[in-house]
Amino acid sequence: MRPKRQLSGAALTAKRIKKRLSALYPNMKFSVTSDTFSMGNSVDIRWTDGPLMESVNAITKQYQYGSFDGQQDMYNYEDIDESLGCEGAKYVMCHRDMSAAYKAMIVAKAEEYYGYLNPNDHSYYRRLAEVEQKFFLYPEAEVQPPSTTNLGNSIISGLEINIIKDVDTRDQSEIYVVKIITNVKDFKSLRNEMDAFGGYYSRFKRGFIFKEDPTEKLTGSAVGECA
Repeated sequence: MRPKRQLSGAALTAKRIKKRLSALYPNMKFSVTSDTFSMGNSVDIRWTDGPLMESVNAITKQYQYGSFDGQQDMYNYEDIDESLGCEGAKYVMCHRDMSAAYKAMIVAKAEEYYGYLNPNDHSYYRRLAEVEQKFFLYPEAEVQPPSTTNLGNSIISGLEINIIKDVDTRDQSEIYVVKIITNVKDFKSLRNEMDAFGGYYSRFKRGFIFKEDPTEKLTGSAVGECA
């Protein structure tokens, strides 16, 4: 019997990306394809409606092992996190399409919100994007808006944070990533305090990892009530 062909390079990277996106957005259909060419390879991710480009791009860019520097006219290579389980690709690109029916819903809501919108106006697409983020944010993303902590004299009091539901790439278990938006002067104290709340810092995620939703612990608000 002919041995099963082992995937590598961009093909394996595409498979890993699709598995991760399917875990994060189980009701969405993603097309993830790979290509190999002279001097490199690429992975293309396509989907219609659903999660915003920014949300998916933040995940998939972790699989790109470098970036092109236009000023130096050269590609800068970097090692991706080994826990991703693949080599990565030179270029990882996202393409989001919008169905006619979905766009019509957003336009209708935008005109209800702003009044008549002229498609030729420079603010047209910006306002559609604002309305989509405000009223049509895809639920599986479960990204809570920035919130300010309220813990008295705590080192994290007054910091602006984002709490994002994510997946551990090692075992696909559910995790929560706390991103600190405010500039932090005493990071060591912040790390110690987050540790006391049950979180630990991940350089890979660039945030503090919690196994359970830390919203109530860190903000004093119940889950889903951050303001």
